[in-house]
Amino acid sequence: MTGVDNANKLAFMRSLGADEVVDYRSTDFTRLGPFDHVLDLVAHRSVFAYRRALARGGRYRCVGGSVPTLLRVVTIGGLLGRLTDRSLGVLAVKQGPAHFEPLTERCVAGDVQIRIDRTLGLDDVPQALAHVGEGHALGKVVVEPA
Repeated sequence: MTGVDNANKLAFMRSLGADEVVDYRSTDFTRLGPFDHVLDLVAHRSVFAYRRALARGGRYRCVGGSVPTLLRVVTIGGLLGRLTDRSLGVLAVKQGPAHFEPLTERCVAGDVQIRIDRTLGLDDVPQALAHVGEGHALGKVVVEPA
């Protein structure tokens, strides 16, 4: 598994089990690979770059990014993927407790661990948002009401 993030998180990604880590600021991961699966939390490259990163039969899913990029992934990426035996799209999560029950069971069983970077109070929401937005969080940032 290859993890891609800023240089400050490379050791953290290794501790989570990444075999290889890449600093996206110095290396374009789409020129590495090819990869069987790519989960992109902040899509901002072209759909052609994402297609290039995938092996035949590979799947690319993005979770977030700019609206124009997400629209290109859904439209152009969907067509490009079908033409080249790859799958490009946006990860959509179904709502409701029934869809989260399997993950909940795995968390309770200890198979999935949630990493908490820090816990802050409601008055510290601006600090929490800045910490996450600047790419410093090594896990989840939790805000607890008083």
